[in-house]
Amino acid sequence: MADTPLWRDLRQPFVIADLGSITPTTTQKMLWTPGAGNPLGNFPANYWTVGKTVKLTAALKWTSGTAGNIAFGMAYGAADAAAPNVVTATKAAIASVGPFLVTAIGYAVCRSTGTAGTLSMWGVVHFPIDLMLSTVGGSLGFPSAGGTVVSTIDTTVGTNGLFFQALRSAGTDAIVPVGVCIEALN
Repeated sequence: MADTPLWRDLRQPFVIADLGSITPTTTQKMLWTPGAGNPLGNFPANYWTVGKTVKLTAALKWTSGTAGNIAFGMAYGAADAAAPNVVTATKAAIASVGPFLVTAIGYAVCRSTGTAGTLSMWGVVHFPIDLMLSTVGGSLGFPSAGGTVVSTIDTTVGTNGLFFQALRSAGTDAIVPVGVCIEALN
């Protein structure tokens, strides 16, 4: 069952304004910080049950001025490159300014609960041809090896959230989440 009697529920609080700009670095950097005071808060303690599925969708305004490599992914936690995380293969970007619309969709399914619970996460990010080399293709899946149960989570605490993350090998890109939805699917 969804969080309420509806079939699909947007998780509160809702994002009604653009989030802050993020500059990715050479390690995975969260595109927003889940937690108290943030429009994308944490999941409450004991929220996850076996089979619980959550969908994360984001529209991102991505500005870039240099060539280099990009990797994109999804994580659950409270810090950059949190475990668990799933990431695309690293792909080549081109030197173009933008801004460009990048969209991402990800899913998290609880496979087990408790202090050593597990999530299975997977998704896809769509990059415009103006940002990535034409040989890369517009859509990249994460994890690059397909859906998998990744690491462990503590489902008994309320200090973690889902977020997208990005890595950039060079440049000073700016990424602004302009639309983010977290939906409880069951």
